[in-house]
Amino acid sequence: MSTTPRILAVDVSGPGGGAALLRPGALDWARLPDGEARAKSLTKLLAGLLERAGLAPRELDAVACGVGPGSFTGIRIGVATAGAFAYAAGLPAIGVGSLDGIVENAPADADDVLVALDARRGRLFAARFRRRGGAWEGAGPYENAPPAELASALPASAFVLGDARARYPDAFGRFRGSAHSPPRPDAIARIAATRFAAGERPDPLALRPLYLRPSEPEIIRAERSG
Repeated sequence: MSTTPRILAVDVSGPGGGAALLRPGALDWARLPDGEARAKSLTKLLAGLLERAGLAPRELDAVACGVGPGSFTGIRIGVATAGAFAYAAGLPAIGVGSLDGIVENAPADADDVLVALDARRGRLFAARFRRRGGAWEGAGPYENAPPAELASALPASAFVLGDARARYPDAFGRFRGSAHSPPRPDAIARIAATRFAAGERPDPLALRPLYLRPSEPEIIRAERSG
């Protein structure tokens, strides 16, 4: 008989991120209030989840982290915190694309979803998902693409989830959608549990952010030097 693994998950790739603890028979999660000092507050949040569950770090099976794309600062904090926690506890660290968690915000009647987040400079972080048997499946790679290009590939029935819908109404206003797209550490925990059950045991030192583009300061420096 399979047993639900004990997974401590983090995703602070955007506003409203937080942490989750998955274990047999329970899934607890909590959000970080916007504007808090995230590195310090996230560590306290993880400790609180474990304390309420009566678990020590070494009693976990793995740590999971939403690795982006999204806020450069948030991703860096999440990956550093999750990686350090996993390394100290001798646990694997499973990186999960944050858009795979965000799609869980879609309503029950949406079966074809584009998650699209503003990446600035007229581009979007995006990925397409389709619901199969009650679960979400990726329908293509993560992209850093212009709004019009992404919109032109969508059927009229698609649901657009993310702040790109409000940011680019000319491209996405004709589709159903919602701009409410907070990171979902609970979904990251469930995805990581499936991958752990399939045998994944990544080294925590291999945990890396998924940025999809250089940071704004890097872009500005390149423009000035060019």
